[in-house]
Amino acid sequence: MKMHRFALRGLGFLVLWMLLHCGSELAAAVPPDGWYDYSAYTDCRGQPEPALYNGGILKYGNSGDDPDGYRTTETGVFSPAFVVYNLNKTTMYTFSCWVKLEGAYSALITARLAPDNTGARCIATVLARSDCWAFVKGGFVLDWPTQTSVIFFQNADKTPMKITVASGSLQPFTTDQWAMHQQDTIRKRRKRVATIHVADPQGARVVGASVSVQQTAKDFPIGSAIASTILGNQAYQQWFVDRFNAAVFEDELKWYSTEPMSGLLRFDVPDQMLAFVRSHRVMVRGHNIFWENQDATPRWVKNLTADDLRAAVNTRIQSLMTRYRGEFAHWDVNNEMLHYNFYEQRLGPNATMEFFSVAQDADPLATLFMNEYNVIETCDDPFSTVDTYVAKLKELRSGGAILEGIGLEGHFSKPNILLMRAILDKLATLGLPIWFTEIDISNKFDAQTQAAYLEQVLREAYSHPAVSGVMLWTALHPSGCYQMCLTDWNLSNLPTGDVVDRLLNEWRTLQAGGQTDAHGAYSFSGYLGEYVLTVSYNNRTTQSTFSLSPGDETRHINVQM
Repeated sequence: MKMHRFALRGLGFLVLWMLLHCGSELAAAVPPDGWYDYSAYTDCRGQPEPALYNGGILKYGNSGDDPDGYRTTETGVFSPAFVVYNLNKTTMYTFSCWVKLEGAYSALITARLAPDNTGARCIATVLARSDCWAFVKGGFVLDWPTQTSVIFFQNADKTPMKITVASGSLQPFTTDQWAMHQQDTIRKRRKRVATIHVADPQGARVVGASVSVQQTAKDFPIGSAIASTILGNQAYQQWFVDRFNAAVFEDELKWYSTEPMSGLLRFDVPDQMLAFVRSHRVMVRGHNIFWENQDATPRWVKNLTADDLRAAVNTRIQSLMTRYRGEFAHWDVNNEMLHYNFYEQRLGPNATMEFFSVAQDADPLATLFMNEYNVIETCDDPFSTVDTYVAKLKELRSGGAILEGIGLEGHFSKPNILLMRAILDKLATLGLPIWFTEIDISNKFDAQTQAAYLEQVLREAYSHPAVSGVMLWTALHPSGCYQMCLTDWNLSNLPTGDVVDRLLNEWRTLQAGGQTDAHGAYSFSGYLGEYVLTVSYNNRTTQSTFSLSPGDETRHINVQM
């Protein structure tokens, strides 16, 4: 039976075939603890690891007790599949397995979900190989309940090959369990317990002292893009600094803005924007040095010879980074190079490595990033799957590039939060800072839907232990924003702005206080950052500052009255 002859509309017959050949079953029980496993692998291995969650609700074979069993099918389109029953609409399902090929050295394999003959959607991808096992991780939430669903594997280029799958797992979580895990991770990664000890000059405990702590600065960077429209607009400036501790310039540092004609350098606008963020203790990302998209390349650059182009790009790096040496915490060195290759085509495959090398020499204190779209937003883009991104990162680093950060743009349509976390898990294996650099939600949705999806994305990004910062792509213009605004031009909140304000308030210690106990101590759990501490006792008051930095141990602060 040649499975590659089936169209998706024939999945009813596919389901029957898989029922006969794969024998998968769906158990009804959900594990009571609902704990999430961050385990992920980006290295190809000689043998597959055991199934996560002991297979979860997937059961293999007729005996139903072999979660590490292999399933193999020879096909050009469809491969081993798991048939599952009675999936719920609101349940969150994480999926993982290991994949190996025969008939090709490597291929992009997509795991797809086909519920009740209504079509198939991507839930995970992997760059699989014939000489080792590759790890797949993803997940999904259904839009409607289904009686019968199929998780199957599809070779992206339709080349016939044998695909073997092992250690498959499908683990359900309730929305409450997922939220509980987010909150627990926030408690462990974004907060810290502190104890204030109050004593008199002789060292005796002071019982009943009044203690007040107030957070003055947040440790975790949450920011937004800004544009030249913020210059001279004091209301916009105040609105921005009241909320954000990080910024990125929307277009003002891009090559077409700073050098519209050869030799005509224009830095006056970014200089003014930099002065604004500097005066308000706002960290700022440099975006970007180069953009591989030919349409975003300055017109005068496009027709340069290879030698002239090489000279021009070196001048670009030097003029930009020497001028702003030490000013920008990050630089996106070569933007969206998984989708475009203007410089690689003209200067050779090592062009980006050279960009990183020159940039590192020009500003050794800046953290250098790759930045890409559709890595975290979807798994339907074959150019920017998580494994493709990992492979490019590893290639650059092995070639000597000092690449220190992973940029995920985050231009979302309807977000798949399960896939989002799984991709972050895989990227985290590289041990590099991960930043969401340009988060927004498509304007094809109404305002309330945009806001709901934005909250999902922000909660997931903030709660993942590998994420180091979050930037929104919401630079305000009189005509609106790229896709999503937080306010109108009069700075009145839109639903998305309400979401951001609510989360910013939720993720900071507004004020905590109480009295010292019998041991002369007062304890609290606070978000990481800077604090002012005020202690009063018997008409005496003392004030000091302290910081909560990342750490598992309780932070102890001693105060003498």
